[in-house]
Amino acid sequence: MEQRDAVIIGTGINALVAGAMLARKGWAVTLCERNPHPGGAIWTSTEHVPGFTIELLSSWHPLFVGGPAYADLAADLAARGLEYRNTELPTGVVCADGSAVLSTNPEITAAQMAELGDLDSWNALMADFGSKADLAFGLLGTDFWRRSAWKFGWKAYRQLGRQGLAASGADLLEPAAPWAERCFRSPVTRSLLAPWALHNGLGPDDSGSAFITTVIGAAIAMGGMPVPVGGGRSLVNALVSLIEDHGGTVVCNADVVRVTVQGNRATGVVLADGTSIGARRAVLASVTPPALYGTLAPEGDAQRRAAAERFRFGRAGFQIHIALREPPRWVGDPRMADTALVHILDGMDSLSESVNAANRGFLPKRPTIVVGQPATVDPTRVPEGHGLLWIQLQENPRRIVGDLAGQIDPGDGRWTPQVRDAYADRVIGILERHITNIRSAAIAQFTIGPADLEAMNVNLVGGDPYAGDCRVDQYALWRPLATATGHSTGIDGLWQIGASTHPGPGLGGGSGYQVASRLLGN
Repeated sequence: MEQRDAVIIGTGINALVAGAMLARKGWAVTLCERNPHPGGAIWTSTEHVPGFTIELLSSWHPLFVGGPAYADLAADLAARGLEYRNTELPTGVVCADGSAVLSTNPEITAAQMAELGDLDSWNALMADFGSKADLAFGLLGTDFWRRSAWKFGWKAYRQLGRQGLAASGADLLEPAAPWAERCFRSPVTRSLLAPWALHNGLGPDDSGSAFITTVIGAAIAMGGMPVPVGGGRSLVNALVSLIEDHGGTVVCNADVVRVTVQGNRATGVVLADGTSIGARRAVLASVTPPALYGTLAPEGDAQRRAAAERFRFGRAGFQIHIALREPPRWVGDPRMADTALVHILDGMDSLSESVNAANRGFLPKRPTIVVGQPATVDPTRVPEGHGLLWIQLQENPRRIVGDLAGQIDPGDGRWTPQVRDAYADRVIGILERHITNIRSAAIAQFTIGPADLEAMNVNLVGGDPYAGDCRVDQYALWRPLATATGHSTGIDGLWQIGASTHPGPGLGGGSGYQVASRLLGN
């Protein structure tokens, strides 16, 4: 049996970050990936449409570029060919009341907010957030189960005081809808900011969504919407090269079916083909709690197994990719043609309606549509003179009870290809009002529904792109388990990482960074 210092199950961003950090410090690591290629939810295709580089799953990298993992690894990744590009117009909105953009250029954003009548409110928000930014980002980046967490808590207490800390706790739990209505006069400003809660698996009426909206909004205003040249595959390739250059291995078509445990210590893994790989120091599993405690390592204690059985998955994701023979032609606001990511929605009411509908099993009548235009940041993604739309919907039921529009037969509740394509046609029909050539200029179109997402990545259970419901009872201290045990599994040497764990989903690498730092004694 081959012996390594660490075996890592999966090759998503957290697994690759952990593997790179450990390998760079001399650990012999092996990463096992069940798919034919590494990357997890980074799935870049140049095969679907010749000449087009298409991100089939995740696409945008602001969390990674702004996070501690990239700060640590940036020089090594750049030396292996990774290059990021950014844009002055990272996001915008088109809603029933108008349109707006949020820019990395403070003057552009100020002019926009002044036009909307919300400049004073925006300045007050940014000033307040700026005074607490280290605490806000620190909260998301803190490993709650280490001594450093006590230092962070003490820092917050000294900075805010007892009453300020209590008030900040209330702010952390505020939903985005009442926050937006309290802070901003314009319905356009509210529609510009509030949909960002969806990108962390929350809705505008969920506790904590105002905090997430503020953090993401501020991060985008300050850091933009960076993407790697050539697609997310460039980041994956650079991390794999970093691991291999330091003696590590990344093995694909290697489906781990069991973690071997002896005397309450993880000693390695067994693959589906019977191959065993030993782990002298650690096994890291980038999987969901039910998969870890129910299948891979059922030796865990009963309390953790019970908590894993209660773990909830959230709404399903849905994507449409359209390659165009020309750039998309936007109606109304010409700035949208140059904006990386545009939300299209009626307004706050439709946002709440669609989230609540999806939570109850219904297809929304008025979905919030995310229109990504990666070629506005990285023109190499398309042939010269062409266009590409990366369309995402985050308010979809995992199992369908009905259709609020009364047009699509839910059948037995499964996301069949017929239901998937019918819903995609509804979305494109809505977009056609804003992008006039979305049908006429299409070279190719393909749709990825919830069932397709799960088939591509087993962690996306039921098509949940965030590998677990992100509402407050399954977030921060209580992610991944209500027992608040963090990345520790109760089995010595076995650690859980990935989107199901703190600090949650998003292409940031946070959990891999935290566990690797702990193993390295940092």
